[in-house]
Parts: sequence; structure tokens; C-alpha cells
Amino acid sequence: MSPETPTTGIFIPTMNRVDFVIRQIRYYASVQCLHTIYIGDSSPKEESERINSEIKNLGDRIKAKYYHLPGYSSWQAHNYLVSKIEEKYTCYSGDDDYQIPGSITKCIEFLENNPDYTSASGHAVSFRLQEIGPYGNLKRLADYPRQQIEDNTASERIINFFNKYYVTHFSVNRSEIMKKSWQSGEKITDMAFGAEILPTSLPLIDGKSKILDCFGFVRQIHDKQYYNLSNTYTWITNPKWYESYKIFENIMAENLVRKDNISMNDALRVTHQAFWAYLQKYLTKEYNDLYSPKKREGGYKNMRNSVRTRIIAMFPSLKYLYRIQIKPQITGKKELNFEVLQSDSPYYKDFKPIIDSFTGKNKNS
Repeated sequence: MSPETPTTGIFIPTMNRVDFVIRQIRYYASVQCLHTIYIGDSSPKEESERINSEIKNLGDRIKAKYYHLPGYSSWQAHNYLVSKIEEKYTCYSGDDDYQIPGSITKCIEFLENNPDYTSASGHAVSFRLQEIGPYGNLKRLADYPRQQIEDNTASERIINFFNKYYVTHFSVNRSEIMKKSWQSGEKITDMAFGAEILPTSLPLIDGKSKILDCFGFVRQIHDKQYYNLSNTYTWITNPKWYESYKIFENIMAENLVRKDNISMNDALRVTHQAFWAYLQKYLTKEYNDLYSPKKREGGYKNMRNSVRTRIIAMFPSLKYLYRIQIKPQITGKKELNFEVLQSDSPYYKDFKPIIDSFTGKNKNS
């Protein structure tokens, strides 16, 4: 990272998850992170003091700014932290997640040279531990889908985005645009719209989104997530839903008018089409998960998995060959969850410090 390269503000809202926050800032210290970490903590004072103490213990090994935010809602905590970021770029991290500092720098360098892009990210994986909490042994590792949206008009980008919905907060974003995006949700009472859907979609109106060939982000999946939102059908049939939707719809349309220089009617039509695609995707998936019979394919699927397991046991080298060379050619995508565990992979060096973090090897560093 050259002295001229701007840095990023990594913002981490948290509540009653002190051990996860401490795990994350120890990780940033272990990899000599040059980006500033903004922590907004809504925990009781006695809990929050542990984070402050850890920041002091780490000293100049990290750059961290801590804010105690008791009683803040999700939107309020996020918006407050984003408003405090002094850096030119910003990215979000859940208190149980990991951003890769070197990849953040690569994303900044890309954005510096490509003003028509508002965000950039590397590839990502998610993991689950065998144990409950921040430390334990790896149980499952999976690819965590990230998308890139490179259409030339805001209208095309928004329609494409809601067909491939993902959370852009985890990407590196231009701080000025991120701040405006979060502030736009001030009057929305529905958490799904105000604290995710609106601020994660608005940046795509202002510019494109890029995926770089680097390892950028790791997300932990566990049973203690903050928000267990109801299914989509229950969500949209809530009597209070429509009020928040109308605010969301108008904000989206007004920004499309500004960016594409189109009429309000055309902007509303684009918003309707885009959000309809979002609803269709999740309503169909959740309906099938809940009601569609799965027994008919069970026998064949089990037999297929059994045969595959036996073949892999007999010829273990085939697994490596298939997942590294053959499958990416078939799908057009790398199987990152396999590659990050291979010591000869270019992604391994960035994943190894995270393994050391969640297994507790740097717990007392």
C-alpha cells in the first residue's frame, strides 16, 4: 500500500457480542491492518468496557474508534457510525465477520482508477463452527455469493441488482455515497427496508459494482444472528409494511430520475419491476422450502452422493482435479471454499490468519 493510497473506515455495529468484537480486532492487529475500525456498541456499559480495554491493550497495532450507543436502533447505529467515518472509502463488517485488509486496499486502488464504479469487493466465503460462539473448530465452509453489476444505466443496474440481490455494504464503497444512502432511510420504520434494502441498493444507482479476483470477505453463520426476519410472505402482509414500501419506492424513483434523466413514471416502472423480481425470487424459494415435496428426489440424490463419496475415497486426487480445474470451467466460477484451504492457493495466505483467529490461536496475542 503506497502512502498515496486512501484508506477505508471499517464500521462494526454491535450489541451484547463483546467476544466477537474482540476476536475481530485481534485479527486486524495480527495482520497489521492499516484501515480505521469504527465500533458502535449498544451493549451495557460493563460489557462495553471490555472492548475499550482490548483496544488499549492492542495499542498502536490497530487504529480503532469506539462509540458507546445504548438504546440505538439498527438503523440509528449504522447511520451514526457511517456519519463518523473520515476516510474516503468505507465498508461494513458484522461483529462476527472478517474483512481482508489487503483486499480492501486492492478495491480502493480499483475505485480510484474507475470513477464510474461506486463499490468493489473480492470473493467471499461463509463458515460455521462446530461449537457455539466465536471460537471453535471449522464445521462447514461455503462460497458466499458476491455479484458485480456493470450495466451502463442506473435503471438497468437496479433491475439487474434485484434479480441478483446481495448486500453491498460488505463491499468497499465511496463514503460520500454510503452516507447519503444511509441517511435516506431515516423516515422508514421497517427494519428490512431502512437498515438493509434501501441503503444497499441506492449506491447501484450512482455507479457500477466490481468483483476483483482476490479474497475479500468472510462471514460467520451461526444460531445467534441478530435478526431473524420473518419470511417474505409474512413481511409483506404486515399492515405496517406498505407505508415503508411507499417511502422506499419514492426514494428509489427520485434517484433514478436524477441519474438517468427519465420521467417519474418511468422511474416508478423500473422500481416496480426491480422489486417485483426481488419478491418473486424469495417468495418462490421460501414457498418451495416450506411446501414442496422433496422425498421423490431423495432416493436418487442419496444414491448419487453415495457413489460420488466412494469414487472420491478410491481416487482422492480426482476431487482436487475436479474442484480446481473441471468444475470452474463448467460453472464459470471458482470454488473458493475449497481453494482457500489449499496451501498452494493464492487465497490461502489471506484465509490462514482467519483460521488462527476463530480457532483461538491468536486469542491471547
